[in-house]
Amino acid sequence: MDYRIYALIALIFWGIWAYFSKLLATNMKTELLAFYTTFGSLIVIAIYTLIRTKLVFQTTSALAMIVGALAMIATFAFYAALAKGPASVIVPWTGLYIIIPVVLGFIFIGEKITANRIIGIVAAVVSIIFLSK
Repeated sequence: MDYRIYALIALIFWGIWAYFSKLLATNMKTELLAFYTTFGSLIVIAIYTLIRTKLVFQTTSALAMIVGALAMIATFAFYAALAKGPASVIVPWTGLYIIIPVVLGFIFIGEKITANRIIGIVAAVVSIIFLSK
């Protein structure tokens, strides 16, 4: 399947996830919301992984677990923010995370920083300014 189809699926499902996360964040404790959403994720991941591949521990597995822990910290912070503020500001604001891998990719792995990428980053920041007011 083309990568753009996967990206579209991610966009749609993350959009639905963000909407329902806002509804749930106002009615659940942050830690319970994080627990149940993560538990649901683990079920899907376990089934998908066991069907598609053999589960093995390799040298990069520990790093993957650390990256997962970072994602969980971000999830806690995201749900806490949703419980206290408007989703219309929080979701786009936290969506600026995309700037970090662009910059890190440029610095550490030599990815190209093009005029289009710079314009995209600036446009994203400007959009957040407008959405936050």
